Amino acid sequence: MKEKLKLELILLLIVAIIAPTATYLLLPSSGPPTVSVATLYNSHLQTGQTIMVNVTVFDVSDLIACRVNLAFDPSVLQVTTGDPHGFYDALTQTRYDIYEGPFLKSSTKSTMFLINSVNNKKGTISAIYDAIIPAGISSSGSGVIATINFTCVNATTNTAIRITGTSILQTINPTNVNIQHQAIDGSVTADAPPGIWTELWFQAILIVVIVEIIVVVLGIFVTTRWWRSRAEVESKESAEVDDLFK
Repeated sequence: MKEKLKLELILLLIVAIIAPTATYLLLPSSGPPTVSVATLYNSHLQTGQTIMVNVTVFDVSDLIACRVNLAFDPSVLQVTTGDPHGFYDALTQTRYDIYEGPFLKSSTKSTMFLINSVNNKKGTISAIYDAIIPAGISSSGSGVIATINFTCVNATTNTAIRITGTSILQTINPTNVNIQHQAIDGSVTADAPPGIWTELWFQAILIVVIVEIIVVVLGIFVTTRWWRSRAEVESKESAEVDDLFK
């Protein structure tokens, strides 16, 4: 009986160590790399209000350049102009409040940030391009590629900022020029953000916690059985000793 309980305790210890890792490995992956436009939740835009919208890449490897086109409703939003630190369009001699993000610059200060054109009448930003110049340098992970400042020209509670055409995430690997990825549109909406339970990291933590609780309960059960078995053996031995002295 003792040997059986010892074996159960050893197996339980092994499960307690392995279970969290095994649970994590069985979870679905976070998905393919993405390029996305931020969604602003709980927003009620007022005329004259300005908003900052990021274009972000997620879970990329060895990225050296990104190109993306955006479209927005020009009756609701206009790209803000006038900031001397913003992107300068030499053709129209206009400063647009569009800025290079820090993601690629985190690997090197030598980057190229260009925009083909901004058209506030049509509601387009054509070919936002950010690239690392030195050969052999790349960025991996997640981060902001560009930030755009919009000014609201008509009050609204819902408007989209879409990625149009084919977005490019260029890798340092010459055999795979464009990283396969998903493009995710953004919006300004009065809706509340999704619940925390929809996040993969929350689901992973919840599953691990449940597994650990089960392991603890089983541990208490096995330990209780062991103590009861030990008490029964000691009681039996004590009775046998008493019988010897009678």
